[in-house]
Amino acid sequence: MSAAMVFGFFALANGDRVKTFKAGSSTATYHCIYETTIQCTSGALFPAMLRVYSPYNDVALPDNTVAFVSAKVGIPTSIPGDPVLLEGICVVAVPGDPNSDAYEHALPDFPYPMVVGLGSVTSPPRTLPDGTSKAFDVVSTDYVRDTRMTSTVTCVFDSARPRWSKTPLPNQNTVVFYVGHFSDAASTGGLQVELESISLNVGMAESRSAAVSTSSSPSKKRKFTAVVPKEGSRRQTVPDVGDAGEKPPLSPTASLPTDPASSTTATHLSPRSRSRSVTPTDESPAKGVLPSSTTRGKGKSKRS
Repeated sequence: MSAAMVFGFFALANGDRVKTFKAGSSTATYHCIYETTIQCTSGALFPAMLRVYSPYNDVALPDNTVAFVSAKVGIPTSIPGDPVLLEGICVVAVPGDPNSDAYEHALPDFPYPMVVGLGSVTSPPRTLPDGTSKAFDVVSTDYVRDTRMTSTVTCVFDSARPRWSKTPLPNQNTVVFYVGHFSDAASTGGLQVELESISLNVGMAESRSAAVSTSSSPSKKRKFTAVVPKEGSRRQTVPDVGDAGEKPPLSPTASLPTDPASSTTATHLSPRSRSRSVTPTDESPAKGVLPSSTTRGKGKSKRS
């Protein structure tokens, strides 16, 4: 579980479109290969080679073209003797004439690419000679140039800065996720990365998070949803009672079939139902007095 990627603007030169074959395959694939550099925050420059897939009838970009590049990276320990290898995922050239003096005027002020990596800490944390900077080595492996390549970096942060003053150091053989800029060559090989963000114990944090999420109680329904619920992507809503334009729920009897000849008025109820639904009035018989004989039968009278 590891990877390393770079994002940023790169100046490209000496583009060459080449045909490559994967091992055991006769199908040709075309790539454009460019020379470029890794620009570090210290001002140091290190050679790099960018390879990107080239569609049919594609042509290489002219020299000094600046492109926004996202690429997987292979960082050898033999820097600067060997170049950094970049496997392009997305390469977007900045439009315009690269030979024009005004070509770079519209570019963002972002000359130092960012590196994002997930890897294992291979050395105990150490304090650098300045007395405040902390450093540790991280190794990542990714698929670059049709093979798995290892990237070695030394992550550094200044503990004297307020944002890093309480940051704990990672333990050896743990997994970390880091984001930063290349700053210089590392004394132990590879490149040095000036950290902008780091997450420690990535695997352990994920397992604890999963355990907490399974035991959490269901949250109440909200009008705005930030996370798709597990039961499906369609959000079910229940209108609030009293909302404008909303009708109250129907009674249970509303779904029953009705007889067209029937009516809910008192004049069409059966005698038995009518006698139960009419409330007593002043003209009702007094308590203990039997009702009239005409109300006890249908047209028949009884003599006492």
